[in-house]
Amino acid sequence: MTLALPLTTATVQAEQQQNQEATWRIEGNWTYIQNDVITIAFPAGGKKPIFLWWYTKNPDNINVVKYKGLIEYVSYDQPYFLLKAQAEPWRIRQRIQTLFYEPRRHMIQDMLRLRAAWQLLSYIGNLTGLHAPYLPFSGARWELSTHGDVTRGDVKYLAFNFTLVDVPDNRPDLQFAEGNIIIRCRFYYTPATEDVEGQYSYSVEAGEFKMDLVIKHWEWNIDNQYLRNYLQLLEQYLGITIPEGKSGLALWVNMASINMTQLPILEADAQGLSDEGLETAAMTRNMYVEGERVQVTQNMTLQDCQPLPNRLRERFRFRYEKGNATLAGFFKFVPKALLRDPTNNTVMDVVDVTASYVAAGGHLRAYICYPYFGNYVLEHDPSIGLETLPALATYELVIALLGIATIIAIGILAIRWKKGPVNVLKPN
Repeated sequence: MTLALPLTTATVQAEQQQNQEATWRIEGNWTYIQNDVITIAFPAGGKKPIFLWWYTKNPDNINVVKYKGLIEYVSYDQPYFLLKAQAEPWRIRQRIQTLFYEPRRHMIQDMLRLRAAWQLLSYIGNLTGLHAPYLPFSGARWELSTHGDVTRGDVKYLAFNFTLVDVPDNRPDLQFAEGNIIIRCRFYYTPATEDVEGQYSYSVEAGEFKMDLVIKHWEWNIDNQYLRNYLQLLEQYLGITIPEGKSGLALWVNMASINMTQLPILEADAQGLSDEGLETAAMTRNMYVEGERVQVTQNMTLQDCQPLPNRLRERFRFRYEKGNATLAGFFKFVPKALLRDPTNNTVMDVVDVTASYVAAGGHLRAYICYPYFGNYVLEHDPSIGLETLPALATYELVIALLGIATIIAIGILAIRWKKGPVNVLKPN
């Protein structure tokens, strides 16, 4: 019995080390990518970027990541997303007032300057012409490209794209995103080391599902000419420097674990008929953020988000609660992103990626944060998969140990059958 666990472990390890080619099929409202180790599901036709995955032989524990949308925020004081920092007029005014006006007010004796500064803050708070800071993915229409196998040297993977192609007519301020938001998907059959334009590299495991986010164009509220003019005038009246371009863009994702009985609840969500299916079904107790357990049973979304600890690792990692599953799921991403020239695709810069998170009641809400990138194209590398089991023992070693144990057991039984004493250790 004591050998049963390492034997099972070795069997799973052997499965993970194989070339993990997978089948593609559509059943009902779901598309499935499946092999002996991992099953991945997402809405048929790519209607919405929500992804489910589990160990194929243990479908009762399902990991889910749901791409909720993009949020523009101002980042004068923190590089990561905060709820109070969304880039809408009244919040921009609030941040500038708190960070720049209030600390300087007692130092300025000229009342005319103070009144002028206050008037400018009022103009900023009531500014029109800015788009909503939040682009919800569920309200948009997505298209799925044709899938196909790609071979690159010893590396082989399945490739396809999700592309945001239509924003509803009732959101004309966000229609600039049409055709410009892409989730570039790769399911790796083989392990690989990805070298990103010679800028950085990272390892990808066989069975890992990469979902590169590509943002070709973003119209920044912080670039609004009226807002820029008001900020310049504020600098003159307050005698301070307000940093330009201190804005960021956050990818909002929700993460949770569910069981197979809750899958029907996600149907309406997957079809774009609802945006709360996952959040309703989720009953997750804990997630693991860089190895630290975070309890998510309570809804803490009205409080400040927690920054993801910036450790010197190849990739940031969120791990799902394992429960009784054989393998735990993960969502991870590279702490760097590429900026490309939109005309010739040349890499212009590499920027740091930060993140924040908060417990949201049965699930974890995370914000992957990209600094202001102007008119460049941003590319970033999140991925999902199942954790690789540690090499506790090779399959051959376990079989050998099992054989030895069997021989010993037979010997002991034979001696007992003869009613003789059983001395495991002989005296010297």
